[in-house]
Amino acid sequence: MHNLEFLTPDHFETFKRLARRLDDPGQTSRQYFAALYLIAGNKQVQDILLPYVELEKGQIRTGTIIDDNTFDKEVLTLVKLVIHLYNNKEWVLPTELISLTEEDYTLAMQAITLCRDAQFDDITIPTKKEA
Repeated sequence: MHNLEFLTPDHFETFKRLARRLDDPGQTSRQYFAALYLIAGNKQVQDILLPYVELEKGQIRTGTIIDDNTFDKEVLTLVKLVIHLYNNKEWVLPTELISLTEEDYTLAMQAITLCRDAQFDDITIPTKKEA
């Protein structure tokens, strides 16, 4: 069993706000929720990817994301990970992941765990004082 941790209260609130837009959450894949978790945890990734996310349908149009945008190295790694988690159309190397900042690395590893068919014992949402 695993513990799902949100990085900050804002991360949790953003994830919750985006997930609530789903028309039918029960028909949405864990891959979408893993991608949404990662999107909600990084503001730069949100700004780039939200125009490609159909929040009501639980779908991400991944076909042109990389070609349509310019990225710094770290954001590119996270965007590629979102695409990989969602539909396996991009690859992320372990060396790219380990070069992320500590916060983004934690975000990436939690998203990967969420994408797996894992059960969670606990969900941790930090309070404002802990963040």
